[in-house]
Amino acid sequence: MSTTIRVSREDKGRLTNLAKRLKAKSMAEALRRALAIAEENDERFQGNLAALRKTLLYSGERGRRTSEQVDEELAKSLHAGEGRTS
Repeated sequence: MSTTIRVSREDKGRLTNLAKRLKAKSMAEALRRALAIAEENDERFQGNLAALRKTLLYSGERGRRTSEQVDEELAKSLHAGEGRTS
């Protein structure tokens, strides 16, 4: 059984490009593979998006440092936030 879905021309173009990159035989196969990858990645995430968002709101002054120090700065921010009450 098949179902027809409507997508924008832009999304169709993106799916066509994805199918080429994945060497998929059809756009349906590319979509199936993209969904499988998205579901797998979604299931892996165990963090708290609200906490990450809150942390990133305070990253302004730290944002001037190089991107190589992102992990270190994020750890410092998270550690500093442990003492706060919400």
